[in-house]
Amino acid sequence: MIKINLPKGDNPIKQIESCLDVTEQIDLLIKEKKEIGLNFSDVEWILPCSALLLASKIDELRSKGVNVNLIPPKKEMVKKHLLDIGFPFGTEKQGETYFPINHFGKEVLINKKVNELLNSIQNKLPKQFGDSIPYLLAELTDNIEQHSKFTHASIMAQYFPQKKYIDIGILDNGLSIPKVFENNTISFIDDCNAITKAMSGTTTKKEDGTRGFGLQSTKKIVRDLCDGELYIISRGGTLIFEPNLLSKKHNLSKNVLKGTLIYIRLKTPSKDLNIYPYLE
Repeated sequence: MIKINLPKGDNPIKQIESCLDVTEQIDLLIKEKKEIGLNFSDVEWILPCSALLLASKIDELRSKGVNVNLIPPKKEMVKKHLLDIGFPFGTEKQGETYFPINHFGKEVLINKKVNELLNSIQNKLPKQFGDSIPYLLAELTDNIEQHSKFTHASIMAQYFPQKKYIDIGILDNGLSIPKVFENNTISFIDDCNAITKAMSGTTTKKEDGTRGFGLQSTKKIVRDLCDGELYIISRGGTLIFEPNLLSKKHNLSKNVLKGTLIYIRLKTPSKDLNIYPYLE
């Protein structure tokens, strides 16, 4: 039985690294053909990025016929929250402030899932966000569909009215940005450098030409227009963009992500947003 210990607070990277440690332990148990159990009993706070990572892993295992036994959190508030957002297998139930976890494979049109998310949350968010969230979701999911060669992907979004921000997570188990570069003999120093190159517009081949520019526009809208935060985690590297700061690089301490996670946190704007001057 794997004990889930997630750091308290709103720091996504700390929780993500804890989740990657869990997924690594799961993979070891699978290799050893042992029963898999996850004990959430002491979890007191789980960020959307963590819920998405763990749920995606559990659902992917289910699709391969692997059963995972779960012990729920003792804290009723956390237990209810996970139930509400459809952890771990997703749900069609819609909430007032969230779009629940949704998993899908290559056979499902990503745009269909994105439209479902938009239809679900658009009327629940302050109108000041304007076209920012539809654009970001469309751009990021296009990148997954066109470049990652994924077999399993997951999305979710949650608005926090009291804290006045929305978190959006998009995860795929595809090639990762560094692997795509390796497959196309594009040199880079480390995984963080590969993500940096992708953000600056470095392309692999003609049909991949939109990746860098889409990420650049995403960065500008999130950080410069929305005063928000953008986390791009791909294989062993992380690039973090925060308001009024230069980008920060973070090498994952122990375990790598088998794919790419885009995690966005947008503050509720004080006035209506206009994204169009920020598009490449």
